Amino acid sequence: MNLSTRKLTSYLMIAGPIGVFVVWGILVEAIVGSSTVDGVENAGLFLQNASSAGSIAGILEIIGMLFFLAQTLGLVLFARQLSVEGSSGAAFANLSALLGIILSAVLISSADLGLSAMAMGDKGFTSEALAMAQISVNSGASFGIFFSLSFGLVSIPMIGQASTSLKKYIGYALGILMTFLLVTELFSIETGDIGEIVVWLGASLVFVVAGFLNLKEE
Repeated sequence: MNLSTRKLTSYLMIAGPIGVFVVWGILVEAIVGSSTVDGVENAGLFLQNASSAGSIAGILEIIGMLFFLAQTLGLVLFARQLSVEGSSGAAFANLSALLGIILSAVLISSADLGLSAMAMGDKGFTSEALAMAQISVNSGASFGIFFSLSFGLVSIPMIGQASTSLKKYIGYALGILMTFLLVTELFSIETGDIGEIVVWLGASLVFVVAGFLNLKEE
């Protein structure tokens, strides 16, 4: 099988966001249940739901994390693809790739704490599990900032190097969504569940389309 870097990049850009939405947006909500109370993550409810769901909770968490890592890896490879010296926005593409790596590290750290809390809860260490779960659900305060910056910066070379109007519009759409997310994160502006869903689904859809367009150039 001849798998070029461009093809791999495109497949990750397509499969990552779709997988995250299916696993964390649908399956976890349906099978494990939501752990939020009034829009805030609740550590006790997180452990209670995980215990009720059994091993499937940990499995879904791992699968969701892998899909998100696929998405961020797709971003890093895509940014590197756009970072050819002399190309429009190449410097921003390099910054996007670096921030994408940091974003992956933040996600892995938070997810690992959650999985460790589940494991400790299963072994009967309730107080320790609760303490770790509280750290997990309250960690990643910078996640939204790194996400908006890494995906927002790549929109600059996407626009500058666009060979068609559609590609340019996709770049603008991603840039606008990530600017909105960055502003809400920096100034702690509450957008409600609907606002968060719109930004999440919008960014995911835009990134998937960008992946398909990138694949067509192969």
